[in-house]
Amino acid sequence: MNKATRFLSAIILVASIGGRAASAQAAPSQQRRQSNIKSSTSNPIPHAVSFREVAGRGLLVRTWVNGTGPFNFAIDTGAGATLISSRIAAESRVTRANDRPASISGLSGTRTTAYHASLENLAVGDIENYFPNKGVVLITSGLPADLDGVLDPTEALAPLGYTIDIPRREFIAFDPRSEAVEMNRPPLEGAVVAWLREANGRRPFVMLDNGDHALIDTGSSLGLAIRDPNAASRSVATGARDVGGGTISTRRVSTSTISIGSLTLRRIPTDLVSGAEADAPVLLGLTALRPFRLRFDPLHRLIEIGPIAVSRGN
Repeated sequence: MNKATRFLSAIILVASIGGRAASAQAAPSQQRRQSNIKSSTSNPIPHAVSFREVAGRGLLVRTWVNGTGPFNFAIDTGAGATLISSRIAAESRVTRANDRPASISGLSGTRTTAYHASLENLAVGDIENYFPNKGVVLITSGLPADLDGVLDPTEALAPLGYTIDIPRREFIAFDPRSEAVEMNRPPLEGAVVAWLREANGRRPFVMLDNGDHALIDTGSSLGLAIRDPNAASRSVATGARDVGGGTISTRRVSTSTISIGSLTLRRIPTDLVSGAEADAPVLLGLTALRPFRLRFDPLHRLIEIGPIAVSRGN
């Protein structure tokens, strides 16, 4: 399987799970506008921004592409690429990096075509809060109509680290050279664990106490999600459509207690996924992650997970 096909695992799994998705349109006063401002290098660390959680769409943040916006992008650590809908790419004059298509897929393994994109600038929170934008960007037609794009913070902020403070709904960039996550300084009642990666990607996996590698996936509304061992792959007729156009469904079966390093997560809702391909990863989605503040250090390949009240640092 080539590098492109595994960019996306659970993206848009939240689309039709847990009830009707809420509208994510920009407020009337937030008119889309264009600017000739270019990305600034005088302040390379973007300032902290707020996000909102929308049922069925995840953690949404106001985003400007090439000075045009604001658009609604979902913060998704499990995506593996920053995605821009074809409609928004046209509106913000995003150009293809080349005409060779990439192949992307979701949990179902169904593939669809996307194109590598070249951006002038990417800003989040306000029109001048620029991100380094040195990672993978793809144009796709596989997003829901009310979602303008998906922001993979690992890709969009590279080489910076970032914090996703879910209880406080805050997204913070930091420089891991000066504010490193340290293995020997875990937060109280939390843990610092190794950031495990795939052979051809940078998505954040952690090891569970049972030996499974689980993807930290803020783009999924699930809890602990595992492939249903009794369901045949691609056999689902109805359910949620993933970014590749395939169909998957889930059923909540129980709660689980799992450990990530020294941190024990108790009574985590457990979801069995039907229609997923055979090598679909175990996921830790928003239902499991919601109480925590997550710090991702790509330089030292460490992830800090801790309760908001007692976390240290950023």
